[in-house]
Amino acid sequence: MALGDLLGNPGAVAGLRHALDSGQLGHALLVTGPDQVGKTTLMLSLAAELLPRGSWPGDPAAHPDLWLEDSPEERISIRRVRAGGDPGSLQEFLGLRTWAGGARVAIIARADRLTEEAANSLLKTIEEPPPGTHLLLTAHSPERLPATVVSRCGRLSLGLVEGGAIEAWLRDRHGVQPETALLAAELGAGRPGRALRLAGDPEALRGELAVLDRFLAIGGGGSPAALEAAVELTPAAGGEGRERLLLNLSIWSAFVRDAAVRAAGAPELARLRSRRREADAWARALSPAGAGRILDLLLRASAEVASYAQPRLLLESLFLETFGGVPAPPAVA
Repeated sequence: MALGDLLGNPGAVAGLRHALDSGQLGHALLVTGPDQVGKTTLMLSLAAELLPRGSWPGDPAAHPDLWLEDSPEERISIRRVRAGGDPGSLQEFLGLRTWAGGARVAIIARADRLTEEAANSLLKTIEEPPPGTHLLLTAHSPERLPATVVSRCGRLSLGLVEGGAIEAWLRDRHGVQPETALLAAELGAGRPGRALRLAGDPEALRGELAVLDRFLAIGGGGSPAALEAAVELTPAAGGEGRERLLLNLSIWSAFVRDAAVRAAGAPELARLRSRRREADAWARALSPAGAGRILDLLLRASAEVASYAQPRLLLESLFLETFGGVPAPPAVA
């Protein structure tokens, strides 16, 4: 994929292109942004431009002068970074002569997985990189990285992608059927990678719809229904559970936003076409201020998740405040 083919974030891509063409791209770059918005995809595209053109006939991701850490491991240990650790460690790679005689590129996807020891070892490489080396890091939680690592990297930030653009991309680029593209784009919550995965996994797509519909089913049930739903929708512990909860909150927020703009008489601003009827029902039952209050609760909950709030307690409080107010959201099915 060419550098300019990234879906969304044209300003960030243009800034990266300018840095590359003007020779102002530093040896270390940290790309931040929500999970699955295209950070690693962009870095692979950048690597393809940094490596000598025509030096490798195959997939750029398999270029001998490219090192990539994008494993499913929850943590990146020092053995993956330090020479003498795992075979093919970063520093072992950097100690080899380049295959094509030009630049070499190392990409650490989700660098916020680095252990403290691994990050400190990486810091030495960032401070004293071999000539012609580019270190490209991505992270959706950069606050988990040592400040010393972050401060020595150039910074680039990617944001969420507009749902209509994701829907068209799924339909036109990947041949996804229109109805599936619509649902996957809506549930992708601004993340093209997540939307593409959902579009290719009908069972996962149905599961995501069930999470939204379970939220909507709380209406009319009072406190007992709110507490029961909090138990059902509490994710597993750990970083993956927090990410799951943030995604759920973003989907619920998108729905409540639609209800708010419909209540305000601006249905043309609504985004979730698949749940138009349900959003209309909320709009009829709630004033714009009432829907806005619930949206504020959801946004506040998202901030609390990022501060490591307890998911079960957070959801209990959120659902009691959301569905126990007056007027309360209606029951929809």
